[in-house]
Amino acid sequence: MKYLLVILAIVLAGCDASSQTQVLTYDQLVQYPVSCKDKDSQLKELRYTQKVKNFDPDPDNLGDLDRAYNSRLKATIWWYSYRCGQ
Repeated sequence: MKYLLVILAIVLAGCDASSQTQVLTYDQLVQYPVSCKDKDSQLKELRYTQKVKNFDPDPDNLGDLDRAYNSRLKATIWWYSYRCGQ
């Protein structure tokens, strides 16, 4: 019985991990389809990416690729504030 419970727990943990939002690549971020209609779900995905990446607030402490990604991410989030209003 314990063996079955362990297997069940492993299977459920695997299912839970696959249902989480994945972090966007830089190319996906560049081609991100911004739309005020889907603002809430898209902002949720972008904020999740920002939380996972957890970039240093000082851009001078970032490498070139991280700085470009962080800038693009912030610009995309800003787009919603400017275009869609909050």
